[in-house]
Amino acid sequence: MDRLLHLSLNAIKHSKEDSSIRSNNLANVNVPGFRKDIEPPMIESSFLETLESFETRAFSLREGKNRFDDNQGRLDFTENEKDVAINGSGYFLMLPKNNEAALSRRGDFRVDQDGFLVDGAGNKILNQGLQPIVLPPYRQLVIGNDGRITIEPLDGEPGQRDEIGFIGTIQADVKDLKKSGDGNIRFIDNRDIQPDQEAQIAQGYLETSNVNPTEELVEMLHRQRHYELNVRLMSIARELDESGASIMRLPR
Repeated sequence: MDRLLHLSLNAIKHSKEDSSIRSNNLANVNVPGFRKDIEPPMIESSFLETLESFETRAFSLREGKNRFDDNQGRLDFTENEKDVAINGSGYFLMLPKNNEAALSRRGDFRVDQDGFLVDGAGNKILNQGLQPIVLPPYRQLVIGNDGRITIEPLDGEPGQRDEIGFIGTIQADVKDLKKSGDGNIRFIDNRDIQPDQEAQIAQGYLETSNVNPTEELVEMLHRQRHYELNVRLMSIARELDESGASIMRLPR
């Protein structure tokens, strides 16, 4: 009974974690460039926790937490000159409000009241020198495939073109990345971010999240059934324990 009880408790714990992951994915299904979270795999060997004389309590562990799916979302043509998408692999460089640089696929850019180029969440977009990009007033904005930013100044001569810099990008293997506590993507070993400008950028396009709502809902239902089954197993373990205690009870 002890083994059955702790096996069920362990399975319930993992089911709860999985449901939280699925709920977060569904909550971000409409966030441009969002990378869906995935469940960590089980470690092949079980971890036996010995507490005094209790050696029957086995808990399975997971490894590689904060993992995510790096498959590309759909690219939608928006005609908005400030919408930018990475076609293929690669990430934008951005600076969240906690001032710790991170990687992102979110390309719904805009210019804030201070002239900074930011994404839809207000994170500042960084250039190839890891500095926030500032855009002066302009008539037209052109972003090349290599991330080069060119504007036609609002107070300039017709046809005048000023180069502002480059949108910082980097190529990175998903095996080297994780999602930090703030939900942003960073390197597992916390290495410094070094832009390589190898990503291919498409202006006027916006990448959707790579979350499949139907798949997430079906999986949530499966996890709920799994949870209910393990709760039932805990109830069975209690009934077996009570029945065994009743058999061993001395007659009056």
